Amino acid sequence: MPSSSFQNTGSRRSRHRRLTDVYISRDSRKINQCSQDRADRPLSEPNLLSKEAIRGRLSADWADLHIHCFETTTSTSLVARTQVDDGEFPCLIVANGQTKGRGRRGKRFYSPHGIGLYFSLAFPWDRDGSEALVTTMAAVAVCRVLEETFGIVAEIKWVNDIFIDGKKIGGILTEAISMSYASKAKAIILGIGLNLVRPGDGYPVELRDKVGALSDFLDRPSENADGIAFVEDDQGILVINRNVLVAMIVNELSKIIRALPNREYLDEYRGRCFILGRQVVIDDGRTVVPTGVSDDGALIYLDENGRECELISGEISLVSY
Repeated sequence: MPSSSFQNTGSRRSRHRRLTDVYISRDSRKINQCSQDRADRPLSEPNLLSKEAIRGRLSADWADLHIHCFETTTSTSLVARTQVDDGEFPCLIVANGQTKGRGRRGKRFYSPHGIGLYFSLAFPWDRDGSEALVTTMAAVAVCRVLEETFGIVAEIKWVNDIFIDGKKIGGILTEAISMSYASKAKAIILGIGLNLVRPGDGYPVELRDKVGALSDFLDRPSENADGIAFVEDDQGILVINRNVLVAMIVNELSKIIRALPNREYLDEYRGRCFILGRQVVIDDGRTVVPTGVSDDGALIYLDENGRECELISGEISLVSY
């Protein structure tokens, strides 16, 4: 389990350290402190994040999890990395907005305040399997929660994008790092971003035809069996309960991790991966047709000579997308 496997990896030497949001200056690489932890919030404010509300819905797997919530931060993954370096681990960093959100290969992840949910989960990883495999676990966990909670069928574009009806509504970034105070220990920082509502002034032009928001696909609010999926704001408008959504995704991920080395969840991943059997363009510019996903999370495709190949990492795009 994520919490217990960490207990022997090192001391929490900054257990009582006051968390600050951090970013690294491009020129000096100095760490700058810019905002305070804002986790102590009234639970009656539905759009605001609360570590108490999140913790109250987490499974026992995450008993040792350190939780920090922000209205806006630079990057939840960067804050999580700082906490891991300082020994506060495992940890969950959650924000309603990011000013320097990161996607794969250093790309900017559009994540302004108020329209989405952005969080990074750092936990120990002492199992076989690459970051791509962890990404597949997270993708299945997100899809399951969206389907079970909102009745929406979500799909996956290998390896890390969540789609509904042809629109990208979320993305996943997985990084493996070594912990400075435990030379042989490895941590995973798993970042997840979900678009909940459309921005008032619309998406940037380059994203307008490609992305969507969860609220676009909700016909009517409902309650799921595990808890309230929607809450009412101070104007009587129903909004997605962000605290519940974070906890449900983290709990679903722990179920998949606990089942390892069983990788039956990959059958679900393959079934949701809508690019299989369709023409895609891979990094080197070739157009190929993916035929499957390996047990390690790699994309399987046939090259121009009919040989079976694997793409372990990289970017792909649909020919028609």
